[in-house]
Amino acid sequence: MNLLKDEFVSTNKGKVSLKAILTSDEDYQLQYYFDEIQLAMLQLLSSLTTVVLQATVSELKGYLKNGLRPEQYDAKLERIEADWFEADCFMQSKPPKSAKWPDAPITKLLSGIECGTSPNAIGLFSDMEKAKVVCPDCIHGLNYNLHMNIKGECFGPTGATGIRGGGAISTLISGSSLKETLLSNSVAVDFFTNYAQLDDDADMNPMWVTLLLGGVYQAQKIGLVRGLFALAYHIGFTIEDAPCTCDVCGLHSKKSVTMFNREKYTGSYGSTKNGRDTGAGWWPHPYTPRTIKDDGTYAICARDQNWSSWQELGSYIVGKETDKAMVEPAFIIKQYQHMTNPKQTNLLIGGNIADQGSITGRIYDLYSMPSSLSKQLSRVTQVVDAGLEQKERLSKALNKMFGVGYDKNFVGGIKEHAMQRFTSNAQQIIQTTLLDVERKEATQLRKEAVEALKQEAERIYQNVQRKYQHDLPLFKALVKGEVALYKH
Repeated sequence: MNLLKDEFVSTNKGKVSLKAILTSDEDYQLQYYFDEIQLAMLQLLSSLTTVVLQATVSELKGYLKNGLRPEQYDAKLERIEADWFEADCFMQSKPPKSAKWPDAPITKLLSGIECGTSPNAIGLFSDMEKAKVVCPDCIHGLNYNLHMNIKGECFGPTGATGIRGGGAISTLISGSSLKETLLSNSVAVDFFTNYAQLDDDADMNPMWVTLLLGGVYQAQKIGLVRGLFALAYHIGFTIEDAPCTCDVCGLHSKKSVTMFNREKYTGSYGSTKNGRDTGAGWWPHPYTPRTIKDDGTYAICARDQNWSSWQELGSYIVGKETDKAMVEPAFIIKQYQHMTNPKQTNLLIGGNIADQGSITGRIYDLYSMPSSLSKQLSRVTQVVDAGLEQKERLSKALNKMFGVGYDKNFVGGIKEHAMQRFTSNAQQIIQTTLLDVERKEATQLRKEAVEALKQEAERIYQNVQRKYQHDLPLFKALVKGEVALYKH
């Protein structure tokens, strides 16, 4: 099976090929049980589309406007090394003979950011016991998901960090169809070349073709295709001659996979401290927003349950300067702005909420964005800022409870629960408000956002007051907090 030629993508129409998705008008939709695999497959298929098309900005605009014909796809395929994408070698390599090459159940690949000792190491909010066997077609999405998310000191004692760093958030352009989504997230080679500033002798071969040899992996030496499928591990899969119903795509297969082997590569990327200290540099993965600090560049990650994607939305779109760092949007967002596609765009944000290699939750949000991100940006950021401002007011109001002499953990628990409810509900309010970005003035949009968020914060605060109305010290403190919450 070849990933560029054959049917391996699970959809609502059954297994189909990348060519079928890109060259037909069929309304294909990905069909995978776990949303992290859905997100991984969108990135994997977009990266494979980049490999096949090798399109310039101008050509990519043409494909988005006019579509791609089957004969165009075939002609493009003849110009590349399709053998690199055979299923038995794609993103796989064998370690030196002296390596231990330990095996593990396939379940460990599902979360994409494992930790050997964490109680949450298995990763998903879903019941992982239901994911023990997969079909050979699905191992590529699982493998890609692992290598794009893997974090140092995770995946047991042999842990390694991938090219993106650990648990990076992904931002993608979501089109009106699967085909449009893949084309919108395909990298334009000319725009990337100017953006990435790679060396002339950068290696363009995938890492399973030209193996890593250890040391420090210099970002400017990593070509586009090599970086899109960068590896952290030697990895291989045991394919058994046993029929199964795949726990990831739900389809029947004549063969099954329950185990895999892995051994980390030696050496380090610029996403590791050792790589940063030795000047490896950060490779600009197209779907990764990043933070630039004095001591290096870091992927943006979701760190705890209070984290919410709307709080970083402005940074994802055009970047945002803070006191200590500069937040850069993902390359694919910059490319979209450069292409000035006239259609309204949805922005997909996804990733793990991670804590020390442990996964405690998921982000998988879709935001409707204006047709011109740069022209309408002030409206977007004003809505986001309104949410942040109201969140701060609610926090200050609740802080009054800490002055009554009660146990800090008890009071902190009350506040944390209230803040989590606001964060979750505010996200829905902001998403709804952003639907009106194009047809309303910025001042009117902000006014409506402020009012809706203010009402939500007041509702949550009043519920806390009602719950503790018979606890006189707490109730008095909450009354005092009203000044911070209700001021205009």
